[in-house]
Amino acid sequence: MNGLNFIWGVITIVQTFLAYGTAYRLTKRGGDNGVSLFGWLFLHQLAATVPGLGIYLWHKYKEDDL
Repeated sequence: MNGLNFIWGVITIVQTFLAYGTAYRLTKRGGDNGVSLFGWLFLHQLAATVPGLGIYLWHKYKEDDL
């Protein structure tokens, strides 16, 4: 079980870093202010705790020309 926790932790850290870029891109597309950035960052930080969901969202919004 300890190895599984390590892998989950690594994936969460990677997805957390990807969440910053995704939140910034979505903020630039819409309301370019701090409240919008905080909202997107909060949403993507929650998604980062689910293995694979943060990477999926990053890939989804990376493909679009925002």
